[in-house]
Amino acid sequence: MRKLVFLKTIVDYLWIMSIIAFPLLIVFISFALFSNEPIDIPINISGINIYTTTLYGKIGLVLSIVNFGIILFALYNFKSLLNNFRKKIIFEVNTYQLLDKIGNLVMLSASIYLISDLLGAFSKSTISVNLGFGPFLYIMALGLFFKVLSEVFIIGKRIKEDNELTI
Repeated sequence: MRKLVFLKTIVDYLWIMSIIAFPLLIVFISFALFSNEPIDIPINISGINIYTTTLYGKIGLVLSIVNFGIILFALYNFKSLLNNFRKKIIFEVNTYQLLDKIGNLVMLSASIYLISDLLGAFSKSTISVNLGFGPFLYIMALGLFFKVLSEVFIIGKRIKEDNELTI
């Protein structure tokens, strides 16, 4: 149970820092998008360098902010899931629904990340081929893991119900 408390502490810290950073980021990005003076420095969000001097860069910047909001919502659902685990609410409908929702949000985030990365490359007017695995595959795999975990919890709920009916 100590590991759960430690995980919940880390997630709560991330949640607090993100809630503080998100409004500030929206204000800064709004200034960067609607300023009459073009900002010629790249803005780096989640490892993506975006130049706001082009339309592609501005769209990529907006998508990056939307992606951050989606991850923030997934983190909120993860906090709820950890609270359920702390209360020993494990094989209930709410648990696998939260796991499924987190998986969907993380996979959506991975897709938006890929699009933002492409728009960031277009904003620099340079396209390059990088060999290896980027964050897209890892994030997508994490989303699929949550979806599989949801299915495992559904199976566990059925086994629990069958076990309760057995004398």
